[in-house]
Amino acid sequence: MGRRMRVEYKNGITHVIQRGNNREFVFGEDADKNYLIGQLSILSRDMGYWLYGYAIMGNHYHLIVQIRAETLRSVMHRINLRYSKYFNRKYQRTGHVFEGRYRAIPVVEEKYMVALLRYIHQNPVKAGICRSVEEYIWSSDRYYRENIQGCVEIDLVLDMLSGSRKAALEKYKEFMAQEETGNFENVRTIGKSEDNPEIHTSYQKEVRKGLDEILLSSGVSEMEFELIKKGSRKRGLSVFKLAYARKALEANYTLKEIGNNIKISDVAIVDMLKRNNLIT
Repeated sequence: MGRRMRVEYKNGITHVIQRGNNREFVFGEDADKNYLIGQLSILSRDMGYWLYGYAIMGNHYHLIVQIRAETLRSVMHRINLRYSKYFNRKYQRTGHVFEGRYRAIPVVEEKYMVALLRYIHQNPVKAGICRSVEEYIWSSDRYYRENIQGCVEIDLVLDMLSGSRKAALEKYKEFMAQEETGNFENVRTIGKSEDNPEIHTSYQKEVRKGLDEILLSSGVSEMEFELIKKGSRKRGLSVFKLAYARKALEANYTLKEIGNNIKISDVAIVDMLKRNNLIT
C-alpha cells in the first residue's frame, strides 16, 4: 500500500514527531540535545517559523510549529540535515541518523494546543526519566513556566489560559501537574474529527459534518448544488468547489472522498487548492 499523501496547510500549526533511524538513540548526551535546541532557535529566525513547544528525548523529538514563509518539508529537511552532519562528524560515523519520514499531525483546533503541549512536556515523565515536568530541562517547559520570551512563542498558549499573565502562569503550572491522557500521536489531526476517538481531554468532541452539508455551507443555490454533484465544470462553480474542498479537508476528509462526492479526481482537488495557495 502506498503512503498517504501529506497535505501541508499554509500557516497551519503542526505536531511533528521525528524518530532516530531504527529508533536508535541519537541524543545520547546533553550536548546533543542542546545542539538541536540551538538549531531550532537559529532556524526559527532564518526560516521564519514559530516554535510553540518541543521536547528532545533520547531517540526522538517532538515539535509544535507554525510554518509561515517556508514549507514544513523544507524546515524539517534543514533541521535534520544540520543535526545529522553534527552527529556523524562527532561520532565519526556515516549513514542516516533519522527515519526517512517524520510524522506531521495538523492542529485543526487551537483550543487543543494546551493539552498537546502538556502531552509533549510529560513525555519524559511518562518515560520514567524524571518525576515532574519542570525537572526536564530539554523541553520548552521553562519558557512557559518562567515567562521567557525567546525562541519559543509562549503568548498563544498562555493567553488561552488567562488574559492576566500572572494568572496564566499559575494556571499553566497547575495544568502541567495534571496527567494528560489524550493520544496526540496515533491520530490524523488534532481537533474535531470522528476519526479521532483516541483523543480524550476535557474538551467536548464535535460531530463531523457530512460532505453534502459542507458543500451546502459554501453558499451554493439548490441548482448549483445539483450541478456540482453531477460534476459540472462551469466556471462560476469554482468558488463554491474551492470553499467546499477547503472545509472538507479541515473536517479531515481524504482527497479521494472529497473528489468522489463531486465527481472529480483527488489530483484535481490538489491542483485547485495549490492554485489558490491553500496547500503547498
